[in-house]
Amino acid sequence: MKTQAIITTALCALLGAPLNFAAETPNEVQQVQQAVQAGKHPFFDKGLYPDWARLTPAQARIDSAAAMVLARHRLELISQLTPEETTFENTFLALSLAQEELEKVQNRLYHLKTVADNEELRQVQQELMPRWNELSAEILADDQLWAVLRSAATQPWIKELSPAKQRYVQQVIDNYHDQGGDLSPEQKQRKKEIEDEMAMLELEFGKNVQDSTEAWELIITDPAELAGMSADWMEKARQEAAKSVHGDDAAPAWRISLQASSYGEVLKHCTVEATRRKCWEGARSIGSGQFDNEPIVARIMELRRELAGLLDFDTFADLTTHRRMVGSGNNALKFVDDMMQKVKPAFDAECTQLLNFISRRTGQQITALNPWDRSYFLREMSEEMYNLDAEAVRPYLECRNVVNGIFSIFSNLYGVSFTELPAKCLKPGETASPMVIETWHPEVKVFAVTDDRTGHHLGSFYMDLFPRDMKREGAWVMPLSYGSPAEGNKPHAPHLACLVGNMTPAMGDKPALFSHRDVVVLFHEFGHMMHVMLSDTELQAHAGTGVAWDFVELPSQLTENWAWEPQGIATFGRHYATGESMPADLVNKLRASRYFLPATDNMGQLCIAKLDLEMHMFYNEKFQGKGLDSATRELLRDWQISTTVPGNSIMRRLRHCITGGYCAGYYSYKWAEVLAADAYSRFRNEGVLNRRTGDDFRRCILSQGDSRPAAEIYRQFMGREPNPDALLQSQGLSK
Repeated sequence: MKTQAIITTALCALLGAPLNFAAETPNEVQQVQQAVQAGKHPFFDKGLYPDWARLTPAQARIDSAAAMVLARHRLELISQLTPEETTFENTFLALSLAQEELEKVQNRLYHLKTVADNEELRQVQQELMPRWNELSAEILADDQLWAVLRSAATQPWIKELSPAKQRYVQQVIDNYHDQGGDLSPEQKQRKKEIEDEMAMLELEFGKNVQDSTEAWELIITDPAELAGMSADWMEKARQEAAKSVHGDDAAPAWRISLQASSYGEVLKHCTVEATRRKCWEGARSIGSGQFDNEPIVARIMELRRELAGLLDFDTFADLTTHRRMVGSGNNALKFVDDMMQKVKPAFDAECTQLLNFISRRTGQQITALNPWDRSYFLREMSEEMYNLDAEAVRPYLECRNVVNGIFSIFSNLYGVSFTELPAKCLKPGETASPMVIETWHPEVKVFAVTDDRTGHHLGSFYMDLFPRDMKREGAWVMPLSYGSPAEGNKPHAPHLACLVGNMTPAMGDKPALFSHRDVVVLFHEFGHMMHVMLSDTELQAHAGTGVAWDFVELPSQLTENWAWEPQGIATFGRHYATGESMPADLVNKLRASRYFLPATDNMGQLCIAKLDLEMHMFYNEKFQGKGLDSATRELLRDWQISTTVPGNSIMRRLRHCITGGYCAGYYSYKWAEVLAADAYSRFRNEGVLNRRTGDDFRRCILSQGDSRPAAEIYRQFMGREPNPDALLQSQGLSK
């Protein structure tokens, strides 16, 4: 999920060709402006909904070049201002909008790469990235531009601005410093070289993850090797094999891929250990072998360390956290280490409990876990403890019912309505009617969100829920555009975003029946979506999810709770064939299973957070020369269950910490989970569907974006500071 604030992208993420502001002639600017008006640049068309079929790699090159002409022109206008001429509108606001079109090119190109990846998209991104980096470097090197902004920040009119605008002014100045604006010319040149190389390495890392994922498959011709798999899963695997020309009606075959709904289900349900092991080994191949990401990770860590030093930070973690809630890399690591120590006794007990369970089931004394057995025996153990068959829940979790249930819950809580809009994926040469919204795939749906009180169209979002080839694994929400702020009596323009997942698809003649884990993931991402849709800030730069990174997961983590509440389940838990509500005893069993081995669950996330921080703080001391896999095992040995076969480091494939926004920031998930557990206590105390509490959460949290500090926003909703033990208390791990 991409959630960077516009204020950040204005300085460092939106990049372009070599910059010479004065080189753009009035005629060149006018030609681009006329072409924009004529609709010749679809990547930054002014309409709310993009024409996806026109957003081709070739068009990205054209539109990127045009967007850079407009950006250079606007930046030149700012740099020519005298102190007497400066206003907020022609300096800081103008800066936030200077690269508006370029942001759309980057944003939509990135989005397409995640949902419909292909070699052409990769090539154009690799081609444009150095040019974009060049623009970023040149903006920072333009002393005249920043002299104007620094002077403007000291003008008397600053004190007359609203608090949000004063906050934005300070953020711009701080970002300029943090991005190296005060470096010498030689240092700025080195910074650019570092960023150029890192950008290419990050693209290569992602390519290796995608290619190694797509390269692996397991074809099974003997159904006995898939004992334990459901009939629906078998039918889907048979169809996948047929698509790849394996098997026929007389001699069927079954294809397993590295999609979670494929190999992940085998690891949980297949009774044949040999098949589970093959799938685990397949997953271990991601980012390895011919797609080896280890040297890429090593070089990225080296470059990030150098970049931090160049910007006068001790570590890259300090660079990324110093203006977040946590404050520093050391504070983040202390938070993680403290939580690990708190859950360690319970974690050790749970490990013993699991090994004893496996020993009893297998009739052998087990002292170490086969990693390919983990998911299988955890499922069996959970089913025994709670008398719950996870597959028995699926018939009550049909996709449409779940989506409509989510809409019902948050319509009531936040006072909004959701309406599906007519949508269509166009074929080559096909055009859509004006009333139909274009999508990038036939399965994608589009919904509008409307405020019940005012009738205001708050925004729209695409929903793309099912796995397919060349689509990235995981789930995320990506803002595509934030509408211009309210002005006078006119409300803000609609926002646009997409919610993407890889949930269990339809199989055979049955509709898509989700696992409860799918449902929790969908609720999580819907929390992010509401953060986008309900944003209502004075400045576009503060809108939506562009908040402190360790605050951004609060709405999503909190929203997961309704997937477990009886009142929530009642809205979506209906049998797909009979319409019968999920039986009360099944609801109770499901709820009881929520905190199955909670210390183990916590420790898994904390291990990733610790690994992420230690790599970004002490790579030379703890990783260099040891091999990524062995160094990872050494670091986490005391915090993981003993296994018979070592696995590969998750950092070979975890985009979050290598190419995404969670570099030195994975701790944010657990940090925000603590905040969410504490914030949800208001709903538990006042009513989980209490409209007044929902209104307060919308007003105090969701609408605010980054217009005020995260800690201040949180205090306004809760009326106090956060309770640091709220999460462990809710899970029975702390008093």
